Amino acid sequence: MRNPIGAMRRRAELKAPRERLAGGSRRWIRASMNWLVNEFGREVLLRPIVVPGEFVPAGYDGSLAAAEELCARVAGRMDLPPGQCALSFGLVAEGIRPYRGILKEQSGRWIRGADGNEIQLAPALAADPVALVAIYAHELGHELLLGDARIFAHRPDHESLTDLLTVFYGLGIFTANAAYERRPRPNGRGKQSVARGYLREAALSEALAYYALLRGERRPDWDRHLDPPVRRVMRNQLAILHK
Repeated sequence: MRNPIGAMRRRAELKAPRERLAGGSRRWIRASMNWLVNEFGREVLLRPIVVPGEFVPAGYDGSLAAAEELCARVAGRMDLPPGQCALSFGLVAEGIRPYRGILKEQSGRWIRGADGNEIQLAPALAADPVALVAIYAHELGHELLLGDARIFAHRPDHESLTDLLTVFYGLGIFTANAAYERRPRPNGRGKQSVARGYLREAALSEALAYYALLRGERRPDWDRHLDPPVRRVMRNQLAILHK
């Protein structure tokens, strides 16, 4: 018999931050976002936010060529110099197993190399432009933070900070909307939950609210592009911040 309470708890776990955030998510988000402003500049924070309908090219066909073009747009948005970090779609995820109906995917990987760093993406991402932008932006965050020696990999929250960087660069709608989904099982029997990222839906809602606050936005019109669960929490958090 299906246990609805157990299912709700598992869903809540999937939407909670994957890493421990010092001082709690709210305090960590404020301190970390302020650090990003100081590190990369307030001009980046104030750029128009990126919305899927405007950023993903019309007629996007899910091919690898289209995916590469979209990734080039992401790299431009995040100020990555051309040729700084190679891109390939040859990632083959290993050792990923469903657990209690939950699937944790590895769809992207940043690799430091002696002759240059590389980002590898799973070819299946090309079919999902929202997830593609979210995951590629995260991996580019590694290049900007780790590759440029702004932080070091032993930092316990470095993956969460990399997620937050995508929000700072105006790509948070993609990161939040790709963080959690229900996907049909390969055998066609029901659905399984898919978790991506490290901040996940709960903290990303808080991060987007603080992002809006720093931009001086009380009721941003871009929040309509967020999935409903993220939008509800983000609006509540923003109302609290403005009190």
